[in-house]
Amino acid sequence: MRKKAAVPSLVTICNLFCGFLCIYYATRGQLVPAAWLIVIAGFLDAFDGKLARLMDTPSQFGVQFDSLADVCSFGVAPAVLMLHYYQGVLDSILLPFIASFLFFLCGALRLARFNVQTKTPEKEDFTGLPIPAAAATLAAYIIFTERVWESTREPHVAITLCVFLGFLMVSPFEYPAFPKFSLGTRKDRARLGIALSALILVVLFPDEAFFPIALAFSLSGAVRWLFNLIVDREVADIRN
Repeated sequence: MRKKAAVPSLVTICNLFCGFLCIYYATRGQLVPAAWLIVIAGFLDAFDGKLARLMDTPSQFGVQFDSLADVCSFGVAPAVLMLHYYQGVLDSILLPFIASFLFFLCGALRLARFNVQTKTPEKEDFTGLPIPAAAATLAAYIIFTERVWESTREPHVAITLCVFLGFLMVSPFEYPAFPKFSLGTRKDRARLGIALSALILVVLFPDEAFFPIALAFSLSGAVRWLFNLIVDREVADIRN
């Protein structure tokens, strides 16, 4: 039983290793490999909890270990990556430093809120943009600018993106959980279809498609909140 329980933790260790290796590559100026390591860590993070439940070995230790790994891979690593992305572009590092730290701080607050609010293993929706999605969006931005824009760095765009993603992480906007591999309901089928379509596009066109798709997901919570607000007001006006 202990051997089975160790398997999900090994996946979490791999997630943590990717975050640590990302920081190493970022300090050496290898930004694109560092960014892809964040993406790999995100895939590992998506499956360690599901693997624990599949093997019937969930534990509080696993939950806390996973959160600590996430702080490194999706909080510290992208913040350090962005700081090195700004090097040589801006005369002052103060504003990028504040923006990067704000992203890290909001990510840590997002994880703390998630740990406090989570009562069941499975969730239909998340409150606030999940920190792996926020980190993946920053990583995708770096890949896009380095490979598609060919190193045309727009520091103010990157700073704005850092701050905006930080806000989305601590926002009250709801985001769908990772789709279940199930065709039981229309919602499951729609989510799975969208996820698979996005995955195919990223596999076929990784440099071009990844950032627009990641950004679209990051914005989806705010768009859905605004849509529901408008619909609720229209319903209230009709009733009145």
